[in-house]
Amino acid sequence: MNASFLGSLIQGRLAWLDHWVDQGWLRPLDRQFAAFLASQVSEAGPLLLATAAWVSQQLGRGHVCLDLSSALREPARVLSLPDDVLRPQGTAEPQETSPADLLRGLSLARWKQALAHPDLVGQGAGNTPLVLDGDRVYLRRFWQYEQTVRQDIQARLAWPSAAARAEALPDLRLALQVLFPREDAQETAGVDWQQVACALAARSHFAIVTGGPGTGKTTTVVRLLALLQHLALQASSGRQRLRIRLAAPTGKAAAR
Repeated sequence: MNASFLGSLIQGRLAWLDHWVDQGWLRPLDRQFAAFLASQVSEAGPLLLATAAWVSQQLGRGHVCLDLSSALREPARVLSLPDDVLRPQGTAEPQETSPADLLRGLSLARWKQALAHPDLVGQGAGNTPLVLDGDRVYLRRFWQYEQTVRQDIQARLAWPSAAARAEALPDLRLALQVLFPREDAQETAGVDWQQVACALAARSHFAIVTGGPGTGKTTTVVRLLALLQHLALQASSGRQRLRIRLAAPTGKAAAR
């Protein structure tokens, strides 16, 4: 990617982005976001504008950021491009430039350097529309969401341990046995990992339950909520029930 090639893109302004929309490589919304930034800062370079469009595209695909390193390693997967776009091609007209033409031969350091525009890209607190955090580029709003979640998790982890309280309840083991009867257990070398997940979560202020499709994550969470509610009622002699907040409990619900 040489200077004359970039210069021709700058002269063409957004014609190449229109071409990307026509080819289905971007949504019109992604192009409009890049066009808005171009209207605010006339000297914004093509690589910066393309990055902005790709960040918007990632949101449409359910991702909160664009990982620059991953995009360089696997552009077809990260940018959702057909394989033929990434094959070496002859010199294209500026308005027919493909994402591969911008990424070919590009280093991570060079990409970050192209994003160094103080009016459009920040690296933390501020009011720029984009945030570069390590190798990831975010829309500021979603970067702030991630910071808020991180701060909330750190605050929970800093609370005094709940282990002593959980261990002091003599019916914890009994409750687990009721919720996970042996004949209903998933046995792997004699261990019911759903029961283990519930036991660990009950002793923590923050827990993550993971697993592939069909491994019983939703079932585990339902039983965990029942366990936590039971422990709360026992601790308060039946006077204090937990308030439970639930969002997108399954992948299908999240899609809906």
